[in-house]
Amino acid sequence: MKILIVSKDNPWTRKLVHKLYKTKYNITWSSIGVIVGDVKPDWVFFFHWSDIVPKEVYEKYKCAVIHTGNLPEGRGGSPLQNQILEGINDTKVNIIEMGDPVDSGGIYCSHPITLQGNIKDIWLSIADVTSKLILECVKENPTPKPQIGTPKTYKRIKDNLIKFDSNKDISYIYDQIRMVDDKNYPNAYLDIGEYRLEFNRAKLNHGEVLADVKIRKK
Repeated sequence: MKILIVSKDNPWTRKLVHKLYKTKYNITWSSIGVIVGDVKPDWVFFFHWSDIVPKEVYEKYKCAVIHTGNLPEGRGGSPLQNQILEGINDTKVNIIEMGDPVDSGGIYCSHPITLQGNIKDIWLSIADVTSKLILECVKENPTPKPQIGTPKTYKRIKDNLIKFDSNKDISYIYDQIRMVDDKNYPNAYLDIGEYRLEFNRAKLNHGEVLADVKIRKK
């Protein structure tokens, strides 16, 4: 059986693919886009991939999306960051049918996961869970179940400027730092005059946020 993984090149994708390489299946990984016609796979799994896939691809091949959210409420862009900002700690990694509208497909399988820790810790945990869910799909070929409930679609977060909210406690600041706390993401930042302060390695400690800061001219 041929399996194609389409995903960006980052530590959590490499962890996922490394785990799958150890199995008996024929695994191909593409980080540059859809190469389905060259591979002719039995399954195509899209992991950490935000580009729109042409309809003719997912209508011809069995394409599935790895999406982390309490579907159907957690659809849309930047699902991890949006859930963290909402104070959600417990969510699910889902493998769903690819279709239109985005993230609306039936659910093949899912597994609970925590959103605690920084974004790298979260993604590495997602990679672990995803490897098991992919093998479950391939071995059992489950029938996807329709999403039940009222959909909620997030908007993609395009800027990591730290925001303040007098109705929320200090953990809201911590969450904005940790949710992009990895070199594969632009750091959370504040602008003061002509200088930009970028934050990482954040910790929440007795009502205070401790973090490293890099200061540079904008």
